[in-house]
Amino acid sequence: MRDWDAHTVKVEKSAVALPETVTALLAQLEEEIEKLAKTSPLAALRAARRLEVTASQAGYWPAQDARRDTTAGQAAAALGVNDDVVWKLLARLGRWSPYC
Repeated sequence: MRDWDAHTVKVEKSAVALPETVTALLAQLEEEIEKLAKTSPLAALRAARRLEVTASQAGYWPAQDARRDTTAGQAAAALGVNDDVVWKLLARLGRWSPYC
């Protein structure tokens, strides 16, 4: 487990840094959904689903731009994932087939 934890810390440090405001908002949102889950699991699921839709909408143009302007290796390094994962992620968010 320590090796994995060390690896994930290293990968996180090498990925593109997020602005502190975004990091704080995401952490707050996660905390609020976890609190909501204790009293209303369905409401928490609805919030998580809304977050999923928001992520999909917010990620569309950045995924399109990354596909056009960067290599898979550059995008993978920036996001802290491997080339296979990044291509599938960009395809999902950019709404194209990863098999084309």
